[in-house]
Amino acid sequence: MREARSASQILFNHLPEQTVDASGGIWKVKRWNDPITISGIDLTALRDELIRSASSWAEQGRDGDFVADLRRQKGLRVKSLNREQGIWCERFPKLYLCRSCHRLHDTPSGKCQCGSSSARGQLPFVGYHEACGSLKTPYVRKCPTHQQRAVKFPGTASAAELIFYCPICKEKIDRGFGAACDCDAGGTLSFTVHRSGTVFKARSVVLINPARREVLSQVELAGGGARALDWLLAGMQERRLTESKATNDPESIRKLLQARGFDENVITAMIAAMPTQEHQPVLLTNISADIRLEAELQARQIALATFDSRQTVSDLRKTSESPALQSLYDERYPEALRSAGLDRIELIDRFPVLTAQYGYTRGTVAPGAARLRTYRETNGDYILYGDLAQTEALFVRLAPLRIHAWLRSRGFELPNVTDDTTASVAILQSAHAEVDGVPLSDSVLRLVHSYAHALIRRAALYAGIERSSLCELVLPFAFGFFVYAPAKGDFVLGGLQALFETELHLLLEGLVLDEQRCALDPGCADNGSACAVCLHLGEPSCRLFNTALSRTVLAGGFGYFDFA
Repeated sequence: MREARSASQILFNHLPEQTVDASGGIWKVKRWNDPITISGIDLTALRDELIRSASSWAEQGRDGDFVADLRRQKGLRVKSLNREQGIWCERFPKLYLCRSCHRLHDTPSGKCQCGSSSARGQLPFVGYHEACGSLKTPYVRKCPTHQQRAVKFPGTASAAELIFYCPICKEKIDRGFGAACDCDAGGTLSFTVHRSGTVFKARSVVLINPARREVLSQVELAGGGARALDWLLAGMQERRLTESKATNDPESIRKLLQARGFDENVITAMIAAMPTQEHQPVLLTNISADIRLEAELQARQIALATFDSRQTVSDLRKTSESPALQSLYDERYPEALRSAGLDRIELIDRFPVLTAQYGYTRGTVAPGAARLRTYRETNGDYILYGDLAQTEALFVRLAPLRIHAWLRSRGFELPNVTDDTTASVAILQSAHAEVDGVPLSDSVLRLVHSYAHALIRRAALYAGIERSSLCELVLPFAFGFFVYAPAKGDFVLGGLQALFETELHLLLEGLVLDEQRCALDPGCADNGSACAVCLHLGEPSCRLFNTALSRTVLAGGFGYFDFA
């Protein structure tokens, strides 16, 4: 039987080894049929992102050598859905239920001992093993005398409460399931309904990846991440990274030419022939190597995202002929940005984003707690199931000077600064400093992430769309984030553009001035000040699984909005 699903639904909810409901039954996805390999992927950046994403499992020895293989340059491919071929599913679990008498059978059809020949249902419970990631049909013993079995439902979703008995002699056989896994790790299976979040948790990455390969080359030739960070901290004054004056960082160009196989003598000659730099870069001293690397990678993401498409509030002023809109852009917008503590909001109407699923876990959802299972080809190469598309997005960057003041109010010792550039450098230099055991970098992440959630929830209201139709990409070392519409979702393109052009001031004013309490207070306030009512977002909108969130970092006396 064939059924139709949207491409986005398949990407997020119909991955290999995932169970789905379809055609009145339960199925397990076996494979994507003849998926299409996506070309033009920035494999170097993708490997780096995968290594960071899977590091928690690698540290616990539960990644199946995924990270080590990536470092060894093991084959890596990204594949998209073949819309003509679709996906292949099989019935699962293979334990079938007579709807008339609740007898259990091993086959999906046939005449039951009670005389019924109607279509059989499925017992919606599965067994999974957190240590090895296997998924199994629950085993139920038969009555030793009559070789039959039936189930009595307790009225709850708990597998432990199911009662199995003989429909002939009425003797109880078992209560709940129980079985040991046959894997090398040992231990017992856990049983629950097949759609539980513990049965299958997809693990994914989001990467800004231009559709044109030459964009990647131009950004690297312009200086790569190092120059991108300098460009970001200097205020992104040029339209794109390649238009800035410092477009010839020798080390970045040397690495790029080496990766392309050029001879060292040729590389040396090419670098020597380059003109000298006219631009004095931002002085980035005393920044730890790990923080600088992350900051450069995130700045590079911004440079790639804004390469082909970038509209600022200044652009709105230049192109608008309406006096009312001119007044809006000259007065209300700048004041709203200042009040909200923002350095900038820009529209990216061709946001090049790659969303890819690289594996899954079963059991405990926290990264590193259960074994990571990855997707692989028969030759051992790794597969990511994904989609590369251009959509629209807003780039939002918080004002570094305001972040600096907010951090000092929370006890962090930072030097006096006079502008956003020096404030940015001071924050990066002190990223490992701690107050009450909390690193400064964690505080910045919580601030930026909480701001992103608050803005998405309000933006969905103003744009008239579902919150699940907007996603985030948080870049804490760049003090900003992207809010974007996932490709092929329910979002109608143009919604963010309309919001940016006419209602941005209302969005920001409401964000700052409206009620900041939660309907579930004081319970929510006592448990981190972030819950489904006030700050949480659904999957796949939140890339951090609703962690590192709190309303108190935004408002409440010592919040970011209190430093007007």
